Amino acid sequence: MLVFMPNFKKHIGHWTIVFLTIIPVGIWLKLHIGLPSFWSARSLSQIFGLAGSVLLSLNFVLALRSKKLEPYFGGLNRIYILHHQTGAYAFVLLLFHPVAMILDYLRLSVVSAAQLIVPSIGNIPVSLGILALWLMIILLVLTFYVNLPYQIWKFTHQWLGLTLLLATLHVYSIPSDVAVYMPLRVYILVLSALGLAAYIYRTLLGRWLVKKTSYTVHSVEVLNNQVSKILLEPVKKPISFHAGRFIFIDVKSLGISRESHPFSLISDPDSSQLQIAAKSSGDYTETLKLLKVGSSVRIEGPFGGFLYQQSRYKSQIWIAGGIGITPFLSMSADLAHHPGYQAALYYVVSTPDEALFSPRNVQLHVHISKTQGRLTAETVAKDYLDFKSRDIFICGPPPMMTSLRSQFNKLGVKNSRIHTEEFSLQ
Repeated sequence: MLVFMPNFKKHIGHWTIVFLTIIPVGIWLKLHIGLPSFWSARSLSQIFGLAGSVLLSLNFVLALRSKKLEPYFGGLNRIYILHHQTGAYAFVLLLFHPVAMILDYLRLSVVSAAQLIVPSIGNIPVSLGILALWLMIILLVLTFYVNLPYQIWKFTHQWLGLTLLLATLHVYSIPSDVAVYMPLRVYILVLSALGLAAYIYRTLLGRWLVKKTSYTVHSVEVLNNQVSKILLEPVKKPISFHAGRFIFIDVKSLGISRESHPFSLISDPDSSQLQIAAKSSGDYTETLKLLKVGSSVRIEGPFGGFLYQQSRYKSQIWIAGGIGITPFLSMSADLAHHPGYQAALYYVVSTPDEALFSPRNVQLHVHISKTQGRLTAETVAKDYLDFKSRDIFICGPPPMMTSLRSQFNKLGVKNSRIHTEEFSLQ
């Protein structure tokens, strides 16, 4: 049985990353503070490089998709959000590393500064850093600013491991504090090795090393022209899961892409079968309708921190927007086994025919936005005067979750009492 997880535990991972990033900067300051060269662009460049290389290494650890890390970050969805943020911070720091160095070299000549932009066979250590930076710029621009199809994005993203390798070789081949001061050298080496090991395990060898469970398709039910419900049967021992969690599936079926994609489980955790509901929102989910009974499916997981039994209050408010109803279907079924919990569920859909599911064991409010307007926190507060003494769970389109969180905040509900399911692979 799940128990309430203190809020501080969910942030241990975040503070650990901050602490690990600060350590090499602190070591560098101990070595250089008081020296004439301390206040210089070169000093800033070295600080940016140290912090950026640490974040780059840790970013590959965050991409491991590890169950063991979940409790310390608040679930895999939070880890992926932090993965995106950490990647952006690493990019900025590593970008400013050569920019600051260029400013320092401009004191000598423009030619000297230009050597830090274009790779040269005559200076391999510097060229390794330049190649790493340009590769990172290209790949992260594709990630953050280009809306690529998932398959293409995944292929380009896999090359980020080469960025880490080039950056590590640059750090250890160029004359610097890392090269001459053993504690700093060992520290950066350990984190770089950890990042490279994570990359090799998940990206290069994941097909063979990552544990997955085999299931077969028992039935496929097309509920309307957008949503399909799929029932999966275990080949051997089924996985166990807590209500509200999700799995990654990859399908061995003609016409369906082999990439893993996440889906919330909608089945009762007491059932040996797994059930998911998929909305056609892209090429992959559209082709799931082609699944045939008997098709092989491999399951990784379960994952997630959207767990109603890990909240403070047993009286709760659940808000689902469209296909965001999926985690609540499993949670509502699980309430039958935990009578101490009670939930009011707002099921927000545009039109009545989009309300495809009928959750049990909850106080159900079907909110039709086309006729009733957008659901607001004020509406919920009027229906449930004790809303400040309830945990609030929200799953739906990101703008809806952001807006409702802000509205509940203004009504005096702390962020620690508002739980959202936010997930994006890209």
